[in-house]
Amino acid sequence: MKFVKANIHYQNSSKSVTLNLPEFLFRGHWAVRAFVVVGFLLLVVQFSATFVHDAVLKHVIKSRQYLDRQMVQIEGTLDYLDGTSGVFFKDEQRVHSKFALTPPDAQARELGTGGFIGPESLLVRGTSPVFERMALLRENAARIQNKLDMNNAAFSSLSEYVGQQQSRWRYIPSIAPTRGRFGSPFGPRVHPVTGEVGRMHQGVDIANERWTPIFATADGVVENAMYNPSFGNFVAISHGNGIRTRYGHMQMLLVKPGQLVHRYEIIGYMGSTGMSTGSHLHYEVWVGDRPVNPVAYILPGDYSVD
Repeated sequence: MKFVKANIHYQNSSKSVTLNLPEFLFRGHWAVRAFVVVGFLLLVVQFSATFVHDAVLKHVIKSRQYLDRQMVQIEGTLDYLDGTSGVFFKDEQRVHSKFALTPPDAQARELGTGGFIGPESLLVRGTSPVFERMALLRENAARIQNKLDMNNAAFSSLSEYVGQQQSRWRYIPSIAPTRGRFGSPFGPRVHPVTGEVGRMHQGVDIANERWTPIFATADGVVENAMYNPSFGNFVAISHGNGIRTRYGHMQMLLVKPGQLVHRYEIIGYMGSTGMSTGSHLHYEVWVGDRPVNPVAYILPGDYSVD
């Protein structure tokens, strides 16, 4: 029996299939020949469809795997951002507590997302896990974005408030005016020079060696810088809002009336001028028209309100 060799080549491919078909198949009636040709064509179509299907399926699987990896990365990023927004919220609560402000409401930050979803979108999301997962990622991203936006707005508001407070605190006395030993306290006492009993001591005395530096305890404007029979070399500074500080018995003055001074700026040196029994600084704090205990305006250590 004779055979006819048929070579089938795939388009755009180096692969081919060789078939050996009996010669009599091509000698029969035209209907038989047509049947053979159609069968042969169907065979070719089946081989081609199988090859294309395998190639497309392989490409789809790779694309799906890549998409899964991308979604996992996005989910990780969203989890990190969600955790970061939580850290920001705790920091925000601490700042509110530090400045005695009403703490923010945690429930208000957990904003929900939603809205009308059309039947077509519901059908797509219900029939495709990928679209459902993407929709959930989008909703989660919108929720986290809302939280971060609210954190940013809150910190901007806090920054403005703190800036205003720092601007005000610059003019509030909050440090010790000099280094030394605190002696005579605020309140009634026996005057060390005149011996007068029950005389109000309107400040505190801080003793140290002559020429010990004396500092302005807050920003302000020098009202007086002169010699006073009682206080000797004397400086008075106005800090605004009815607050003034006064410094007496100094050895030397370094400021003059009308001069703007800043906290920690040296305004003079300790001495024993005026009615004094030894080298020390007499320091007063006035609020309005009355003296107050200066110790309440001295923070411990080297701290200040700014």
